[in-house]
Amino acid sequence: MSADAKINKALQGLHSGNAKERDKHYFTLLPVSELTPEKLYHAWDDLASLLSEPELSKKFSAIHLLVNLFKVDKEDKFKKIFDEFYGLLAHESPVISPHIAGKSGKVIRAKPQLKKKILPKLLDIDKISKCRQPELIKAYVVESFDDCFDLANENEKEQILSFVSAQKDSISPKTRKKAKEFIIKWSPIKE
Repeated sequence: MSADAKINKALQGLHSGNAKERDKHYFTLLPVSELTPEKLYHAWDDLASLLSEPELSKKFSAIHLLVNLFKVDKEDKFKKIFDEFYGLLAHESPVISPHIAGKSGKVIRAKPQLKKKILPKLLDIDKISKCRQPELIKAYVVESFDDCFDLANENEKEQILSFVSAQKDSISPKTRKKAKEFIIKWSPIKE
């Protein structure tokens, strides 16, 4: 079977009713999306359709695969699904909304023109998120800030540092740890 045929079979497999089958195909496609995203770009619309599926693993697969395609999105297809994609920040699932938050730094890196639309959503995560684990999602927000902090202007950096500093006392151990690591890495040295 040719590489293209394997890719097409895996893309079809993402729609399977069997969770193990879907996972197998997702793990086939993930390295392709990371290493040669242009080989999956033709399937953008199909992958984007998974965002509206009720099955969480389909949404999860779509999030991770699409984010890897952003860097080759020359037709700016993301613009059409931006609201749906970021609408998932309000999803109650501790699988979906944190992964949207956690991949946002990568989105900003691939599409820096969207930074001014995405950063406010992350900074307002307390107001937007309906995640059943509201403190945990903040760990993913901090990860995204770490991914794109160098692209922020001075005002944005101050807002990000303020947000992250507030997480040092989070009830989530993961969030506390990520906040402390971020501050060590990015805080300006005070003399």
